[in-house]
Amino acid sequence: MITIIYILILLILIFVAFIGFKAASTGIEAKQRNKYNKEIKGTKKNISKDLLRLSKLYKNKAITKQEFEKGKKKILDN
Repeated sequence: MITIIYILILLILIFVAFIGFKAASTGIEAKQRNKYNKEIKGTKKNISKDLLRLSKLYKNKAITKQEFEKGKKKILDN
């Protein structure tokens, strides 16, 4: 009778450990996805800031039309 109780306790512990590992794995994956999404959003902001800065330089005649086009192409290609 006692061995059956020990076997049941062991099965319950294995089940709880399985659920814990699965939850930890899901949390790690979610954290990685979140980090990846933040990197993408940060890149978009930098592109828009760089384009605005380049546009201001062109409007203030600090750079030529050719330099503006070259800079814009370089920003958009990255």
